[in-house]
Amino acid sequence: MRILYLMAAMMLALSTSAARIETDRTWYLAGEAMKVSVVTDDALIAYAELCDTYSMAAGIVMSLEGGKGTGTIELPADLHSGYYVLSVYTRDNANVTHRLVAVVNPLLRSEDDDIEWVSIPDGDSLSYSATREGERLSAADLADEKPVDIRETEGHIIKARISNVYGGTTYRSHQINPSLSIVGKQIHYFEGKMVNDSTALFFTFGLHGKQPLVLSAATYTGESLPIEMISPFAALLPKKLPHLVFHYNRSEVEARSMDMQRHQIAITPAKRELQLGDYADDTAVDGVPLDYDETVFGTKPDLSYNLDEYRQFRTINEVLTEYVQLVRRVKIKGVPQLVVRKEDEAYDGSWPAMVFIDGMPVINIDRLLNYDARRIHYVNIYANLYTFGNCVYRGILSFVTRSGRLTNYPTEPNVQYLVYEFPE
Repeated sequence: MRILYLMAAMMLALSTSAARIETDRTWYLAGEAMKVSVVTDDALIAYAELCDTYSMAAGIVMSLEGGKGTGTIELPADLHSGYYVLSVYTRDNANVTHRLVAVVNPLLRSEDDDIEWVSIPDGDSLSYSATREGERLSAADLADEKPVDIRETEGHIIKARISNVYGGTTYRSHQINPSLSIVGKQIHYFEGKMVNDSTALFFTFGLHGKQPLVLSAATYTGESLPIEMISPFAALLPKKLPHLVFHYNRSEVEARSMDMQRHQIAITPAKRELQLGDYADDTAVDGVPLDYDETVFGTKPDLSYNLDEYRQFRTINEVLTEYVQLVRRVKIKGVPQLVVRKEDEAYDGSWPAMVFIDGMPVINIDRLLNYDARRIHYVNIYANLYTFGNCVYRGILSFVTRSGRLTNYPTEPNVQYLVYEFPE
């Protein structure tokens, strides 16, 4: 059987960037894996995004060595049929390289499909796809590229979009406290920088490989705003894309579809990463939480409690009431908070403690107080004054579970849990 060919031009000559991109195929079934190869200058990181005119469909961050790197984009199985633009850029160069990619979804027809199906008999000598609108796109067809010119200098930048209009209230940037934390038995917490009322940047460092993380955006009133990770560079959405004319051989497409479905079944366990927080104690997933380290702040906690010695408590509220000292629940500006003190000092109700569970900042204190204390291993109290971004906290209260994975923790509303691969 002859291989299908695409006569449409695959490269969009729209920039003078030194980056070059190649894909392992000229067309893909929705649900297949797309292998991407990049050759560029001496950048350490490259970003690849697959976009249609509506949104970014999929993307990856690739580590580069000697200006070269490869990565795999798992195409969502529900993509509509038509052309997409694969955009690649690096942290050192705002110029973007583009490539047209044809995606075909024979199992799911959509109103967004932009494809003309032309069947050919088995054994035909040649089959191909072409564009009705022409084989090239001009630069004008793409969007403007300007408890994209963003440089990375010392660490990896993560960007998030926040819904700042929530519950009938509009919150401004100075009223929002975005945070990124790595789930695990020690605390890796990064305060976000609001660049406008709905966009936050996180400048991370010292993190490599797959890590489970949580993004959250708390307001001064204790609300948790919806937040989601987006590309650290602005996704480049094309204003229009060519119409795809797909001359297909039924037997070949059916064979590829069977392979694609087997591939989807094989990667199903990896997709469970996105459900972090709902696992049982014995569940193991890709993305290893960081190990326990009580000296994460450069010093041992003022007090540390090992709850293995006191397993009779059923909720954290009972633990704090009956066992743990120097911690009290109060309301600060009408919002429930926990405060801590040193042994020889009085409580200062004007400064809340920063509260974490498995490295995740806790927004709703009462939800934490009702959590099953039998899953907690350590309670650590750091009673000094700490500053994170624009916020000041009187102490840090860190709860560490046995799994380090927020096992069965009642997840905070509107926060985003995911496993993210930090580049080397």
